[in-house]
Amino acid sequence: MINRSDTFKIIKRIFFCALLFAGLCAGQLLRAQEIPYYLKSYQSLYVKSPRAAALKWFADARYGLFVHWGPSAGYKDGEWVLYNKKIPMQQYIDKAMQFKGEKWNADSIADLAVKANMKYITYVIKHHDGFALFDSKAGPFNSMNAACHRDFLKEIAVACKKRNLGLFVYYSIGIDWTHPFYLTTDYYSAARPHYSKEDYPASLIRFKGKEDFVHYWNYVKTQIYEICTNYGPIAGLWFDPVGGAYTNPDLFDMQSIYDEIHRLQPQALVSYKTGFNGNEDYISCEHQIKSITELMRKVQGEKTAQAAEAAWQKNKVKLAELNTTMQKENWGYSESPTQAHKTAAQVWALLENAAQNNANLLLNIGPYPDGSIVPEDRDVLIEIGKRLRRQGFPKQDKVNYMKLRTATEKDKKLTRRDLETQK
Repeated sequence: MINRSDTFKIIKRIFFCALLFAGLCAGQLLRAQEIPYYLKSYQSLYVKSPRAAALKWFADARYGLFVHWGPSAGYKDGEWVLYNKKIPMQQYIDKAMQFKGEKWNADSIADLAVKANMKYITYVIKHHDGFALFDSKAGPFNSMNAACHRDFLKEIAVACKKRNLGLFVYYSIGIDWTHPFYLTTDYYSAARPHYSKEDYPASLIRFKGKEDFVHYWNYVKTQIYEICTNYGPIAGLWFDPVGGAYTNPDLFDMQSIYDEIHRLQPQALVSYKTGFNGNEDYISCEHQIKSITELMRKVQGEKTAQAAEAAWQKNKVKLAELNTTMQKENWGYSESPTQAHKTAAQVWALLENAAQNNANLLLNIGPYPDGSIVPEDRDVLIEIGKRLRRQGFPKQDKVNYMKLRTATEKDKKLTRRDLETQK
């Protein structure tokens, strides 16, 4: 027989269990409500692990659109024009601040990705020239302060959300040619344009020694925080280039950056080419799925090559992405006399190559200086999208692909495109 005291205890236990159950349900509901728009189909996995859901989504995505565009496009000579042509720094900055991009339309870019049967966009919001295509309070060199007075990152974020496209943000962390406190060529060969002694912009480059780098790093951390807090859910951060970080690992505290991104956006994936410290979520390889060890050995030396190899050995088993261009040369718009654009047959061959390597394909376009899409690229990508809807993607090799990621003689042979830029 149960007395009143025992009954009261039982009621308390039932009440406590009901509260606990309600709390768990409410927590799961809250997590479900917070699921990033592009991961809604992965809700059950997301509740267990946002990162696991994002990785599964990325593996399923297969195909993305890369977009290189900004003030450098106005020179019609590729995205490395400031460095390659040794344009006087103040002259470049002044012209960049007149940037308008009057025909840039984020909806058109996102519509193209959808028609091409792509599932995400990787958008360059700060390339090596340091000009930020978003509303940044970290410094004045950005599109909101320029003649265009636009936040291009916000525009593409809104366009992607409308179409359920994941948005990766490309951020040049390893080079900033115009930031006063970024490295000099004494510390990294591609850190600045190689000006003559007479043309060296001493008043603009205030970096004197490694102790000054903290000012650049604080600027970087501020911009990463802005990206992660002002633009809704992002699929990830795509960092570039990695040579300077390999050369100066004591200055590039990438792990703290990765941790902050994952703290602010738990689902966001992080990529830094083939890897900096081996803690990246996936690898992204230029033109071929392979190690960049030999490239680093040639352009930066043995110490850098060893760093590249160490990261590759940790990362080569991870999800992979093959990134390359619609243009024959350069990533940003270029009117080189030998320039050409890929045909539908060539793009399909890239999709087949990516599938053979069990990798996604990230295919780049470089819009015109005014922001409009090059018609040749648009037409080919739409044609490929139609073919993908008819017959699906090339079948991925999920069995033998690791053999292709094991170093062979092909990895030691550097191509023209490998050497196009110092990674």
